[in-house]
Amino acid sequence: MKSFVRVLVLFLMLFPMTLLADEKEKDIPVEGEWGDNRTRSIDPVRPRIYLFDNVLSVYMADPLQNLTIVVSDSNGNIVYQDCISSNAPGYTHPIYLDDQPRDYTIVISHFYGYLTGRFSVGP
Repeated sequence: MKSFVRVLVLFLMLFPMTLLADEKEKDIPVEGEWGDNRTRSIDPVRPRIYLFDNVLSVYMADPLQNLTIVVSDSNGNIVYQDCISSNAPGYTHPIYLDDQPRDYTIVISHFYGYLTGRFSVGP
């Protein structure tokens, strides 16, 4: 009985934090093409792009090599550019952005295709 109470208290303490985190995490809608008939294997799942406060994250469910990420502001200035690789599934690549209110565009390109999304940081 005591262990049940401890688990219940821990759950009640952590549950509100989980709700707040879920409310702030926002998927970035993307357009583009991912996957084609050039490969003989199954194309990997397209990356998920989401924003939590001023941290933009690119989640790769499947391992990917040479994924190019470019983030630019509304004036066209490149604020982040990198080519990343993951050898393991479930990798998340964080990109720390300025916390000043700003509009951004992200472009992800790879052998399998490209994705483009627009998002804002700040209120």
